[in-house]
Amino acid sequence: MTAAGRMAALAAVLAMGTVLPAAAQQQPAAQPLPSTVAGASETLPAAVVGIIDYQKILRDSKAAGSIRDQVEVRRKAYQEEISKQEQALREQDQALVKQRTVLSPEAFGTKRREFEQEVAEVQKNVQERRRQLDEVTAVALNDVREAIIEVVSQLAEEKGFNLVVPSSTVLVFSPRIDITQDVLQLLDQLLPDVKVADALPAEPAQQQPQQ
Repeated sequence: MTAAGRMAALAAVLAMGTVLPAAAQQQPAAQPLPSTVAGASETLPAAVVGIIDYQKILRDSKAAGSIRDQVEVRRKAYQEEISKQEQALREQDQALVKQRTVLSPEAFGTKRREFEQEVAEVQKNVQERRRQLDEVTAVALNDVREAIIEVVSQLAEEKGFNLVVPSSTVLVFSPRIDITQDVLQLLDQLLPDVKVADALPAEPAQQQPQQ
């Protein structure tokens, strides 16, 4: 594969990237509700279970939708930039092929190495853009997760549930214990949108120990 061909393949990776990282769509870890048990010797209360469709909340909530919209706009802008760079590299490659008959082997080899370095640099930039976009998206979705936990905890206390589980883990349940719509309504009020950062804050440099 030519250098320009490798560049085109890498650009396609960015174009086919998912709007949200797969890891960011995982369900949050279980959170304990405030305990009503005074001591270990007392009998535990019977489970009063509520159900939520976590994936539906991530799909339909205003906050998650705002994140998807911002990520898609940014991904398209990156792809347009990469497409322009890809076209420029393709033209350089074609021009270099034409020069092969008029350049000495040493001069041609030098130009080819310079071109390969430029392609490698663009590839590195594409991968870095993708990594940064995944990171800031995951951070934004974590804000949504925390808000979901807050809303679910509030509803559980109001409705008397001492256990709330995702519907994906349950085979059969009554619609009467499904609080998904209630969660969505409160979540949209609490967190109607989330700003996706341009980049994560730089970590402070570690101080060197004094001699």
